[in-house]
Amino acid sequence: MENVLGSKAKIRILKVLIDKEELNITAIAREAEINHKTALRHLEELKKTGIITERVFGRVRVFRINSKDPRVETLKMLFKSLGEKA
Repeated sequence: MENVLGSKAKIRILKVLIDKEELNITAIAREAEINHKTALRHLEELKKTGIITERVFGRVRVFRINSKDPRVETLKMLFKSLGEKA
């Protein structure tokens, strides 16, 4: 889990993707209130952990939570127990 929750930006990204399900990089950056470059870097790291997946439509990259990953339910419960929207 350390690789998944290594920064505030990653936590914000995960919250956004859990809440919105599937978004492109620009929308994720806007919703998480981080810059595009930071969002892209963290999305790549999260993708390597397997907790998110990516689909490509031409030049558009869309990311979503990997609902098959057991850590996702743990994150949802963690965010809920902390009273944070996820």
